[in-house]
Amino acid sequence: MMYNADQSGKNRAFTLSTLSAAIAVTTVLSGAATAAEIEEVVVTAQKRAENLQDVPIAISAFTGDSMKAMGVKNLTDLGKFTPGVEMNNDTPLQPTYSVRGIETGDFTVGSDPAVAVYVDGVYTGRGAGAEIPLADIERVEVLKGPQGTLFGRNATGGAIHIISKKPQADDTTELNLTAGNYGRQSTDLLLNRQFSDTVYGRFTASTNRRDSFADNLAGDFTVGNIDTQTYRASLLWEPTPDTEVLFRGEYGIMDQGSALRTSIVPSLQAEAGGTDVFGDYALDTPTIEDRDSWGGSVSVVHDFDNVTFTSITAYRGFDAHLQQDEDGTANPDYMFGSANFDDQTQFSQEFRLNGMTDTLKWTLGASYSREELEHTTDAYFTAGSLESFAVYEGVKAQLDAMGVDLTTTEVEDLAYQQRQAMIAGGLEGAAVSTFVYDLMVQSGQVDALLAGLGAPAGITASMLDREQMAAQLMAGIAPWVMADTAWNESVLNEGDYRSAAIYGDATWSLTDKMDLTVGARYTADKKDFSIVSSYQNTLPLALSGGMVDLKMEDGTVIGQLPIPALPLGAIPSPRFGIAFNNNGVADLNQELSDSWSDLSGRIVLDYRWNDDVMTFVSLADGFKAGGFNSFSAAPGIDPSFDQESVTNLEIGMKSSLFDNAVRFNASVFAYDYKNLQQLDLVGAPIPNYYLRNADAEGRGAEMEVQWAATDNLFIAGNYSFLDTEYTRYQIIESIGETEEANSRVGQPRVGTPENKFNIMAEYTWALAEGGDVTLRGDYNWTDERVGSISDPARVIPDYQLMNLRAGWNSASDRYSAALWVQNVTDEEIAGGYGGTGAAIGASPAWRFMPRMYGADFTVRF
Repeated sequence: MMYNADQSGKNRAFTLSTLSAAIAVTTVLSGAATAAEIEEVVVTAQKRAENLQDVPIAISAFTGDSMKAMGVKNLTDLGKFTPGVEMNNDTPLQPTYSVRGIETGDFTVGSDPAVAVYVDGVYTGRGAGAEIPLADIERVEVLKGPQGTLFGRNATGGAIHIISKKPQADDTTELNLTAGNYGRQSTDLLLNRQFSDTVYGRFTASTNRRDSFADNLAGDFTVGNIDTQTYRASLLWEPTPDTEVLFRGEYGIMDQGSALRTSIVPSLQAEAGGTDVFGDYALDTPTIEDRDSWGGSVSVVHDFDNVTFTSITAYRGFDAHLQQDEDGTANPDYMFGSANFDDQTQFSQEFRLNGMTDTLKWTLGASYSREELEHTTDAYFTAGSLESFAVYEGVKAQLDAMGVDLTTTEVEDLAYQQRQAMIAGGLEGAAVSTFVYDLMVQSGQVDALLAGLGAPAGITASMLDREQMAAQLMAGIAPWVMADTAWNESVLNEGDYRSAAIYGDATWSLTDKMDLTVGARYTADKKDFSIVSSYQNTLPLALSGGMVDLKMEDGTVIGQLPIPALPLGAIPSPRFGIAFNNNGVADLNQELSDSWSDLSGRIVLDYRWNDDVMTFVSLADGFKAGGFNSFSAAPGIDPSFDQESVTNLEIGMKSSLFDNAVRFNASVFAYDYKNLQQLDLVGAPIPNYYLRNADAEGRGAEMEVQWAATDNLFIAGNYSFLDTEYTRYQIIESIGETEEANSRVGQPRVGTPENKFNIMAEYTWALAEGGDVTLRGDYNWTDERVGSISDPARVIPDYQLMNLRAGWNSASDRYSAALWVQNVTDEEIAGGYGGTGAAIGASPAWRFMPRMYGADFTVRF
């Protein structure tokens, strides 16, 4: 019996001496024999069809059949089974892909992804356009480490290649139906037709719907539901025996609520009626995740005598609208919503030549791409949420002055209690009044006001009693805050990105056992970028009037100054910005341009000890172009940031033992990460998003084992170990950062668990009347990890996941059915903490899916 071995794996951390011992043992064991064997997996990671076990690259490959058996529906599901990889698409329009701790966390459009996602050989420039349903997929290849000498675009972290099935020379129809809890309904219709001896077509239509798994206690809208439609068509034409022309087109619709994010502040949870990250929620900003995506490509492959020519021409794009409730509550005093609108198109052209002789395999390629995009970010507040922001900043300042060390959640809870005490004491608006007064003093507006009021010479703003002046400002601000007046802001980014590269990769057979691979790539990137933002709001400035104390620097009162009552409109109130403060620039229109270039490559030496065991050592470096801060315009902040690079050293082994009944692969690696692009919400008194550069290093190990124990029983397991830390962290002094308070040197990277392993067992037996039944169980354990960019102290605990599946196939293979359960034990797992809601003291969190169960049915015609 043949077993599909596309379940990827991870294993326990190990040293080089352990790896050496493993090589010796596997070499000795490779001669033993057994009946069952593991099916060969063919990949094209090196742009030629090869057995996975012959490729000297750390790669995990999954076929469509194996993903179906694992219950994989998207890349997030796949990440749970892949060693050294984390994928999170709780928000499909802002997914994150992390390979060995290298990821892109920038939700704006000023930077490029660190992990490149390809669909049928076409690079997808934005994460919002990369998430597609994994229906009618031939396989997915996950390549780890820097990539570039074999792909159209460079990547520092790795590459994910989704390869759909090509049209075949037959007429087939397949219908897959899924039903499950929470109203889950999914369909996949697959049609393949042969139109002539040289023309074949394939069409796929997929729908996926699911209700929310929790109730909104505060509104009539739902959050976290799923509703997508995807249509793909392909036409294969073979005009000659040596030529293949493949046309592909796709169109997708997403119309659903965005991810469920719920407050983790205890007092806010209690106020909403007992909401919980793992229970019901209370939100006041409707969440929206809409996208229309489309794309088309033409691939031409022609075989000459010893050379294959490939051309891939593609044009794709999407329009998207993502709206989220950032505070995770329905409290109007913490109202904070955001929306992102994207309009993106990209063109790409790649030419490639592949050749082979008895001792040489080579690839030469050239690529060009152009991406044009428009991205608008809106922020929605109320005057009440600005008061909460001011209270939170005041509480943090008080605690710092007192030397009190509390967790972020404790500080947020304390700020909420302080906010309620101020409301009860008739002081609502006092925090904003104090905050605004301080800004008026810093800007010189108070000095100008004193001059306009005819104050005696020598009296300056620094002499006025701060608390008394703030109290006078409450005449206009208090009713404004109590009314929860709307406060909206917006920023527009436009980008025009061009990238061109030439690359080559060659493998020489030095002996019949040893190969040397050398690859190189030259990349040149040019980016034009703009930031357009204007203040849309004014503050209600008025004074109640009265006597104000005059003080010396030591606080001694030296007199009083009468301040007249001034109504709204009497004091100049310039436009103002909080979310997009732009360092006080009311009308920002920046036109930016920059370019980056780099020469990168790889060198690999592999040695085949016998027909079953191969080892390799690899040194590779990758490059990712720099980019632009999408929101900021401030002195001391360079609007563009540096390109990043990764140098990765890896030693690995691939083995097929006991007549291919056991497959054991392992690798150890270490990388040096320079100028990684890190997005942070920082700064005081008004925080902003800045993208800084930092350095990091990582080291780790990955192992996977698959065992066809008998003709009926297949067992697999994998383990990964990863240790990362910052080695340099850029301190932005212009916003008040210091090495002592803000450096993260020595801390691990966000979202990277140190240990992770999977175990899988599958048993199949034949039925007397024909057909077969398969039982399968998957278990995953993932170590704790840092769960927040803004607060490294927020750690996500380790968790475990168990999935079960029972499947039946008819004797004719026309029908199949399955019952499945995911997250069998209904584990409550947090996916991440924090976000922009943390700026106002209302940090939310999002969770992994609760227990899901359902049934699949397939019929083939």
